[in-house]
Amino acid sequence: MDPHPFVTRFSASVPLLVSDIIPDGFGHGFTTRAGGSSKPPFDSLNLGWKWGDDPRTVAANHRRLLAASGAASMARVAQVHGTRVLRVQRDSAAVARQAADGLCSDEPGLGLSVHVADCTPIVIACPRTGACAVLHAGWRGTLAGMARAGAHALVLEFGCRLRDLRVAIGPCIGPCCFEVGAEVADAFAAALPAAQHGEVIVRRPGEKPHIDLRRYQCLQFESEGVLPEHIDVSSDCTFCDPGGRFYSLRKHGRKTGQLVGFILRR
Repeated sequence: MDPHPFVTRFSASVPLLVSDIIPDGFGHGFTTRAGGSSKPPFDSLNLGWKWGDDPRTVAANHRRLLAASGAASMARVAQVHGTRVLRVQRDSAAVARQAADGLCSDEPGLGLSVHVADCTPIVIACPRTGACAVLHAGWRGTLAGMARAGAHALVLEFGCRLRDLRVAIGPCIGPCCFEVGAEVADAFAAALPAAQHGEVIVRRPGEKPHIDLRRYQCLQFESEGVLPEHIDVSSDCTFCDPGGRFYSLRKHGRKTGQLVGFILRR
């Protein structure tokens, strides 16, 4: 599916970007910088603890997100740029310490979340079983097959069928701005030959290659059996968004915050 803007909806004064591809039985959203109380340079809805924001303010921002999400609680993991997807039935400190880059569940009211600042947040819903998943995919995770791992986790854990899955790929650094070394581009081409012909790798004379992470993820999902019409893709680039709505590690360095992508079964 060609990228296009997601719809902005406000809940508890927090703007959330949402996709119509996700069925009504699920709550989901992708945050922006707006709606929180963090001070510059973390202003304002910083949801990450990594880079120096006041932890009390970050915790307050998370309470705002929880109220906006409609979830009873919001689970997260210690992201490591891998492909492990953890099945959870409740939020806990033990879950938050687990090294993984995805969460899946069919527990009503349990929010599943990932933190990003240029990497791709992906949410997946299965309307037949009520199961859902959230994935964190930077370039390393994307290359390693995070999209494939997320889809198959739902199949293995909950008996989902790939053709039933609905996928929303949220804002991340776009191909306009994601410049990589030649060795990274070559690795993408070798891992998925269709990438060379799907405008995933953009090569221009005299420039470093550019990678379209979202298009690559779409190709991975489709190659596994997810229907193209069941995949929705945000067109927003976290690096060059004209409104400055997103945190970007590549643009701002470690004086920036983190966004969240989340999903829950209602």
